Amino acid sequence: MIQDPIQRHKRILSPIWILPFVALCIGSWLLYTSFRDAGIDIHVHFENAEGITPGKTKVIFKGIPIGTVKKIEIDDDMQGVNLIIEMENRSDALLVKDTAFWIVKAEVSAGRISGIETLVSGSYIGTQKGNSTETATHFQGLEVPPPLDQATPGLRFTLESDTLYSLQRGSHIYTKNLQIGQIEDYALQDNGKILFSAYVQPQFAHLIKNGTRFWNASGLSLTGNLRQGLTVNIESMASLLYGGITCATHDSLQTTSPAATNSHFILYKDFESAEYGIPMTLQLNSGDGIAPGKTEVRYRGLKVGVVKGLTFNHDSFHTVTAHILLDPRAEPILRETTKFWVIKPEVSITGIRNIETLVGGNFITFRVGKGEYLNDFKEEPDPMPNQVMREGTTFRLKASDSGSLERGAPVLFKQLKVGEILDITLSPKNKGVQISLLLYKPYDKLIHAKTIFWNVSGVQIGGSLSHFKVNLASLQTMLAGGIAFISPPVPEGQQAVIPDQNHSFPLYDDFSEAVQANPFLEPPGLHLKISTAEMPPLSVGSPVLYNNIKVGKSLKFTPQPESDEVVIDVLIDKKYAHLVTSTSRFYNLSGIQIRASLQGIDMQAGPIDSVISGGITFFSPGEGAAVTDSHQFRLYKNYHAALHTDDTQITLFLNDATGISLQTKITYQGIVVGTITSIDIAPDGKGILATAHIQQDAVKFFRSTSSVWLVQPSITLQGVQNLNTLLSGPYIAVHAGKGPLQTTFRVLNAPPEKIKTLPGLNIVLETARLGSLSKGSPVHYRQIQVGRVTGFSLSPTRQSVWVQVNITPQYEELIYKGTKFWNSSGVQVSGGVFSGLQISTESVEALLKGGISLATPGDESIGIPAQDGDHFKLEATLNKEWLNWQPILPAPVERQTSVPAEKNPKQPIKGQEDEADRYL
Repeated sequence: MIQDPIQRHKRILSPIWILPFVALCIGSWLLYTSFRDAGIDIHVHFENAEGITPGKTKVIFKGIPIGTVKKIEIDDDMQGVNLIIEMENRSDALLVKDTAFWIVKAEVSAGRISGIETLVSGSYIGTQKGNSTETATHFQGLEVPPPLDQATPGLRFTLESDTLYSLQRGSHIYTKNLQIGQIEDYALQDNGKILFSAYVQPQFAHLIKNGTRFWNASGLSLTGNLRQGLTVNIESMASLLYGGITCATHDSLQTTSPAATNSHFILYKDFESAEYGIPMTLQLNSGDGIAPGKTEVRYRGLKVGVVKGLTFNHDSFHTVTAHILLDPRAEPILRETTKFWVIKPEVSITGIRNIETLVGGNFITFRVGKGEYLNDFKEEPDPMPNQVMREGTTFRLKASDSGSLERGAPVLFKQLKVGEILDITLSPKNKGVQISLLLYKPYDKLIHAKTIFWNVSGVQIGGSLSHFKVNLASLQTMLAGGIAFISPPVPEGQQAVIPDQNHSFPLYDDFSEAVQANPFLEPPGLHLKISTAEMPPLSVGSPVLYNNIKVGKSLKFTPQPESDEVVIDVLIDKKYAHLVTSTSRFYNLSGIQIRASLQGIDMQAGPIDSVISGGITFFSPGEGAAVTDSHQFRLYKNYHAALHTDDTQITLFLNDATGISLQTKITYQGIVVGTITSIDIAPDGKGILATAHIQQDAVKFFRSTSSVWLVQPSITLQGVQNLNTLLSGPYIAVHAGKGPLQTTFRVLNAPPEKIKTLPGLNIVLETARLGSLSKGSPVHYRQIQVGRVTGFSLSPTRQSVWVQVNITPQYEELIYKGTKFWNSSGVQVSGGVFSGLQISTESVEALLKGGISLATPGDESIGIPAQDGDHFKLEATLNKEWLNWQPILPAPVERQTSVPAEKNPKQPIKGQEDEADRYL
């Protein structure tokens, strides 16, 4: 079925027309806003567009962007560029005729860095609103920022100067070292002057009065020449970098009216030219090197005043008064205890000081004091002490003199500088010097009442020639001196005593002196005392040796008035202490000890350091017990005295001391058993008294019947006796006797007869005259010597001479009862004038000394072998028949002796034959 259509009425406006309507509204709004917010195009002319980028470079007003550079055009005359800038609509009020535009970019100049933010964001254009009411769109850009806005509160005035100095825009204005303003701008005037626009902050504006003086305080100024002198001014580091102006108002001008805006002032070269300052006077010993108008007063390198004039004083020393004008900023130095010095060039071992005065001339400096105001001073005689810039504690030392110490010399602890010398002055009673030290914090805690100080100035030479050591604490202490210290450890459980301000420590000349006064500084070891009646040439530190190895040293020497002796304190190193026992013997080893005689040269010397500085050595015979500190020993003169200290001493009397010396030996059968130790005139003046030391094992030979005689050379026509003593020198021989021990003997000139029995056959020859025979005359058999004459004497009846003869043991079998002896001395002459002369002699020795010959028959007349003590006749002439005897002698048989066996041994004891030679 077909439905009927439904009819609807058509609407007048279709909903589709809503969209064009909305678009129309939006477009109208955009048209309105674009008209409302449309920018303002302006033109700014600059010399160049360095750093400007179209579409990027902004125009900034008080840190807010208000425009953008749209385009850069070169002007028609090619003299610059025009920047077309689109300014925001809201900046319309800024665009007046005197609005200032300038380019802001990074700038580095003396003392400042500006526009550093442009290194990242790029350059921008700064803006400052003008005061005009006339709008404008064309502007001339500035090369530099304009002065502060005139609407900014504060005092503005102008300064006129002959030159710019080192001032610049932004340079500070100071009063009493306080920054109160700055230079806004400057310009060259038609008259050649520089006109500065100055600004002072409102809170300081009242300080500027019509009588205020301004002077340049910027940078470094150098005036004058090398011939007439140079003036060098350096005000401060800030003014050196930024430049600056100082101003001040003298007390007499404080009543003048305050300066008004746009007031005009003169800018002077310096405060001297401004003729403004605080006057003071300084009495000088001499005006040498002081030049008015040039000599400065300086403090830590800064100029604070100048000498304006010199006047002579009418006193006995003709001193000079310097009239000084001080910078007003230096007014606080004018106090009662302020000290002034004149700084001059000084040449010393530490170098050249104040070398700057060679060019700039002498100057005056000071140390700020305290007290009431004072402007009249006297020059101090000593140079100014160093100004200490570190905190610390002051201590005082006392010494006999200052040595090479100087102010500023270091104070050392373990070679580390922990302080310095502040001052050196005379002690209150002028008996020494007083030294003030400053110990820096925290090192001042190292000092307590037991601290020890010593001088380490110069070069310290220690040790010995065999161990040479040079100690330089530092180059500074070698040249300028220095002080070292050590603080002994505080015993556990105790607290260190802190010295008060009045405490004075002694200053020792060196460490050795400090050790002597404070023995605990010595290394550990065994402390001994050695006494001596004769002090050897020792010194503190002289070595103590053992087998030529240094095992200790001498510490000090103490005289003993009650005994006229000296006690030597020595220290034995701990590792060598066991070498010293109760039996140890110490003796002097100083220098070189030489004892010379014909018996030899005895030289005693230790290591080279003991030769130069003296020394002590020791040895320990036998076993002894260990010793403790303060054990006392004796110091012997030399090694021999120490070695023979236990020997027995005997006394010898001699007729004279010819050939006797302190080296003369005493022998027993050729073995040395003692030595002469002293020789002096006998108390009665009749002879010589000698003292000898005898070894303990030889004392038994010195008994009441012992014989002692002097063995010395004897030269006669008959021969030479004791020839060996010509080289070795005389000596004293002893023959052991019997009876009790004895210590006093008389020395004979020859051995006694009773001990002259020698090994071999001892017989006696009887003759009417001795002739040329003497002791030692030879006895020959077939011109071979078989014996010798040992002595002679008158017979008991005095009718003949008995000649003692000794036949040596190997030839005693030649002698029988029938043996014939004749005198063969001299020369035998036989013959006649016509038959000729015959000259014969037994031997050259017999010719000189005389001699005896013998012959033994070969028949029954030979008889029995001779015995000791047998007598024979000594014939005066030779029977020629005796020369023809050629007996065949039987083998030797044992003979009966007429003397005890111990006095006539068949075999000679070793050394006894030599002893016989010595007797003869």
